[in-house]
Amino acid sequence: MGGGTPSSTNVYTPTPPAQPTSAEATQAWADTMPQVYETQMKYAPLEAEQQLGLLQKYGVQYGQASKDVNDALYPETAALQEQLAGQASEGMNAEVPGWMKDQYKSDLSANLGTNAGSPIGADYASRGMLQQQQDYQKYYQNMGLSLAGRQPLAQGATPQTSNYLAGNTPGQTQGYMANTYGTYAAAGRPVTTSTGASQGGTSLGILGRWGGGGYT
Repeated sequence: MGGGTPSSTNVYTPTPPAQPTSAEATQAWADTMPQVYETQMKYAPLEAEQQLGLLQKYGVQYGQASKDVNDALYPETAALQEQLAGQASEGMNAEVPGWMKDQYKSDLSANLGTNAGSPIGADYASRGMLQQQQDYQKYYQNMGLSLAGRQPLAQGATPQTSNYLAGNTPGQTQGYMANTYGTYAAAGRPVTTSTGASQGGTSLGILGRWGGGGYT
């Protein structure tokens, strides 16, 4: 057959991009801060308004549904809690029962003896019964506070909004640039190309790629 050109292999090594420095990463972070801040100031109020609207629209329904589920799962506990809450509410403003007063007077007379009917004894008894009344009501006040602590009481809270600024830090920017650098650095790896033999002035380079001699 006629003479031809032998195949050849060429190796091309591109110049890889320079690895970013800490100073460049910090500058990139600083450049994005105004836009991040502007975005947060734009959308944070909208998120807060949305949460407030959802709470006003569904808050009562959600709370009632949660209570219904709790009552269904723990009927005895729910009933007991309601019963104790009723007792606490009544006891906070109630008078000391008569039997407790009588018991106190009896114990006081036994302790004071003949002094029970004296002016000093009467004053002592009066102050003691007043303290008994206060202790009685305080007992139920503490019960009410204990029960209230187990309830999802409403309280003011700051709406939860997306904090873009907290996530946009110099360290995060440096980490992102370091992680993505590997992808760009891969472009600097050597590239081998093969050119197939030609015969009669016709290049077989493309046919050679189809036959397995393509780029690596």
